Amino acid sequence: MFSRSSPSNRPANPMTVTLSQPAPCQQKLQISVSGAAVQPVRDVVVHEFQKEAVIAGFRKGKAPRELIERQFTEQIREETLRRLTRQTFEQVTEERKLKPVGPFEVLKLEFDEQKGLDLEAQVEVEPEFKLADYRGIPVTRQPVAIAPEEIEKALEQLRESSAQLVPTAGEQKETRLPNLDEEFAKDVGFENLEQLRGHLEAKLREHKQTQTRQHLEQAACDALLSRHQFDVPPRLVARQAERLTRDFQVRLMLSGMVEEQAKQELAKYTEQLKTNAVRHVKLSFILDRLAEGEKLAVTQDELVDRLWKLARRWGKDPVEVRKWLDAQGLWPSVVASIRQDKAVSRLLDLAKIEDANP
Repeated sequence: MFSRSSPSNRPANPMTVTLSQPAPCQQKLQISVSGAAVQPVRDVVVHEFQKEAVIAGFRKGKAPRELIERQFTEQIREETLRRLTRQTFEQVTEERKLKPVGPFEVLKLEFDEQKGLDLEAQVEVEPEFKLADYRGIPVTRQPVAIAPEEIEKALEQLRESSAQLVPTAGEQKETRLPNLDEEFAKDVGFENLEQLRGHLEAKLREHKQTQTRQHLEQAACDALLSRHQFDVPPRLVARQAERLTRDFQVRLMLSGMVEEQAKQELAKYTEQLKTNAVRHVKLSFILDRLAEGEKLAVTQDELVDRLWKLARRWGKDPVEVRKWLDAQGLWPSVVASIRQDKAVSRLLDLAKIEDANP
């Protein structure tokens, strides 16, 4: 328990703060707030109760303050404590230049409306590290080539997707594949078979180019991670691991697995998901620092574009999607995601890319 000081021997400073670091990425706070600092917050709370209170014999908002304080004693105390605690954490965060990555956790608390507030809390904060050199990271680009058999395979898949069920003897039906000829090409929107093959080759090339870009980004990010050694906030990692686990389980169930089977399969990848969560969190901090150094900002057009893409993916109206993201507190994550994507692009722009031998 805290040792409670009397108002007469409390420090003149309305708030005293002692910080300690019990573990990496963690700050422990001992905070004392004087009774004088409590009073303005309580006055505002009482005034709001007075404005909204409906008490017999008085018009709304006209009941005497003394009556309000008697009738809503506990509610006023609770609301005063809630606001005072929130404002205290906000003030400490600003004055001590803390960078929380999660909520403050109150460990101990003593509150008296006359004497003040004493509390002990802890919070996870961003890791402290020096951004290593990220320019000229060597990465190797694999050649993009489309083999003739890949085009034929894509053509066959398109043909199979155009198959029809046709009746045979009795009530039997059989699948009939269309002939691979000029007529088929016209049926799927092309002038001839050669133009269809050219279209499929272009789509395959576009897909492989996207994959190549993703592999380059992955290699550059892996190299960037290897240049930084620092601890990451464990609770933040745990939350990311939960998200990855939940997403993986959903994908397994969408593939046709029943829930129990999906859980068994999921258990095989628990450690890998934890490793991926650490990687994701650590890389996010590095990319944020890189974006800050490169002065990368997110434009309004980029936000609108991302919102429309999310809306199309979810089959929702963009306004509805934005409201949902705001309600869930996820809009800042969307902004951060765009900024980090830009940081990865900048990292690759600055990388030393060499083409592998074909």
